Formats: sequence, structure tokens, C-alpha cells
Amino acid sequence: MQGDRILGEKENLTPGLSGSFSLRLEAGSYVVYCPNAKTERSTLTVSKATSPAPANTAQAQVADAVKNYRTYVESKSAALVPAAEEFAAAVKAGDVAKAKKLFPVARGYYEVIEPVAESFGDLDPEIDARVNDVVAGAAWTGFHRIEKALWVDGTTKGMAPFADKLVTDVKRLDGLVASVKLQGAQIANGAVDLLGEVANSKITGEEDRYSHTDLYDFEANVAGVKAAIDALTPAMKKVDPSLQARIEQQFAAVEKSLEEFRSGTGFISYTTTTVPAAKRRELTTKVNVLAETLSKVAPAIP
Repeated sequence: MQGDRILGEKENLTPGLSGSFSLRLEAGSYVVYCPNAKTERSTLTVSKATSPAPANTAQAQVADAVKNYRTYVESKSAALVPAAEEFAAAVKAGDVAKAKKLFPVARGYYEVIEPVAESFGDLDPEIDARVNDVVAGAAWTGFHRIEKALWVDGTTKGMAPFADKLVTDVKRLDGLVASVKLQGAQIANGAVDLLGEVANSKITGEEDRYSHTDLYDFEANVAGVKAAIDALTPAMKKVDPSLQARIEQQFAAVEKSLEEFRSGTGFISYTTTTVPAAKRRELTTKVNVLAETLSKVAPAIP
């Protein structure tokens, strides 16, 4: 972390497990934060290199990848704003049916940029926290708070303030996205972490537990990961073409699995009846295989 900005992270680590990620840091002071560890926060000081790294074509391609991925993230963040506004308008109008229809659409724009959105401290929980993620006594806001009202309570009564706050938070996110510093390794690590989140928690159905629209999230997550890796593809083809070929094959396998659950322009409801345990294990395996392969990207790129 630098200030309140998360530069890189490894999620889903419980006692006894280990993990790693790669970053190239500029000179300065950073905070290493490990919640619930014996020492939760420590300082990492990075000194300026004595001589610049030699330029090469792969490095130039990584620089282009960062620019291209930034353009992608900014476009999706910009599209999230009107989508959230339309969703909020339906909520405030009391149109439950329309709000339900717009819920997965608006969330899709958020899910494709989640690795970047999560870097802004408390903003991600404000927008996307599940009820069990909220500290006791804190306010629960965002998409999932409204989701519960729509699918469990069957009403939008009392949701206007939450709808307004969602729009405010999304606009704040859109304003911050342009300022975020990105690097090739960070983009690759974010893609791996997002796939890990899909495999370790989202496939269980706990993400959209009221609406069962999880498959829309999966599609958006995979699309966001693919956009990140596609941006890095020219560099990867230069430094490790065989790894890039495996990545492309494994992406195709995951996308094929998702197509099995498509219904019209959307997806079937994600329940244990419609998507039984065997199918969830199959999808988890393919996602994990892809994530493991993608974990080799950050160390490979210059």
C-alpha cells in the first residue's frame, strides 16, 4: 500500500497457507499490511536503482499494454455510471421488475474492472460488500444491500438513499480510475487474484445469494481478466510464446463452460438445482488451471 492505495495483494490466505505476487516499485516508502498477523503493518523502503534497466522491445510492449488496459478500464468505468443511474432510477421509482433486470447489467461493468476498483481502499466495500463482509455496527451499502430488498423483501421501499449513494460512489470511482498507477505485473496479478476469487468464493453462490445472477458476474470477471491478459499478449508472445499459447487454450475452455449455462442474451439462475455440484467443480477446476497458468505472467514480463 502507498497511502490508502492498494498496489498489490494476495487474497484468500488462511493460517498455514502462503502466497506471492510480483510488483515493480518506484523509489519510496510502502506499507506491507497483513491483517491478523503478529505484526500487521510494516514499512518497505525501496531505493532508487543505481542504473536504469536496459530498454528493449518487450518493455515497450508492456508500456503499451498498460496504456491499452487503462483505456479499457476507463471505458468500462465510464459506462458503469449511466448503468448505475438507470438501475438507481428504477429502484427509486419502485419498479421492482425493471430493477431486477438492470441489476446484473450494472454490476457487470463493475465486475470487469474489479481488480482496479479494489485498489481504492474502502470504496469497493461501499459499492460491493456482502452482508457478512460488513463490520458489526457499520452501514451496509451498495449493490448487494439493494439486491436483498429486491429479491428477498420484494420491494424497493426505503432503498432510495442506498440507490443515491451507489450512484455517488460509482461516480467517485470513475473519477479515481484515471489517476491510478498501473504496471504490467500489477495488471497480471490483478487478473490472477480475480480468478482466485471466482474459484474460491463466487462459485459457491455466496456473491449474488439473493438474485442468483452469479453467472453474469462470472462472465464479466472472465471478460475483465481476458482484457488484462490480451493487453499483455504482444509482450508475452515475445518473452514466452508457449505460455501465451496455454493461456489462450485455457481461456477458451473456461468460456466454453460458461456458454453451457447461457439463456438468450443472459444466463440461467445460479442455484444448486440448475448448476449442480459436479458442474461447479468442473468450472472451478478450469478456472483454477487458468489462474495457475496466469500466475506465471507477472514474473515473466519485463
